[in-house]
Amino acid sequence: MTTFRFRAGLASLLAVGILAGGSAAPSVAAPVPTEQTATSTIQAEVRYGQPNLYTWDIARMIAFYRDNLGFTEVYRFPETGTAVFGTVVKGDFYLTFVTYEQMRSSTGINRIFPGYLRQFDITVLVQTPAEVDAMVTAMAATGVQVLMAPTDQPWGERQAYVTDPEGNLVQISTHSA
Repeated sequence: MTTFRFRAGLASLLAVGILAGGSAAPSVAAPVPTEQTATSTIQAEVRYGQPNLYTWDIARMIAFYRDNLGFTEVYRFPETGTAVFGTVVKGDFYLTFVTYEQMRSSTGINRIFPGYLRQFDITVLVQTPAEVDAMVTAMAATGVQVLMAPTDQPWGERQAYVTDPEGNLVQISTHSA
């Protein structure tokens, strides 16, 4: 079984609802009214936060997280043609992707653009040190950039770092003790 955590201070606070005055205690997801898309109706679950990653290419990001890390695509808009928004899920961890242009045009925030400074990572936790090694080896074989080969850390984790297609840091980790 694979679990995930997102390391970013503000996003972590949002994810547990602290900034909204909510409780940090977990709660049961309750159904909410359905959302209409151009061609289908989807049932949404209540979520208390999720990272949104900006990209030039939604399909490429979905493929990376699906093919390399086992996420499942659950939403793409529009459903046909060039997507401007997409969502993937693994367990109860969701990631969304939106194009830079869509973010600028839908929010009016013009300072959204690609950058080279990454001050967060998406962490994928796996069960065994061998899984860390196998995932990184498989990704490297397909051309994924490996920033740090699997390494045993003194705090008890085996971890590695790769980048997704937009250069975001992705940590693959497990407790090795």
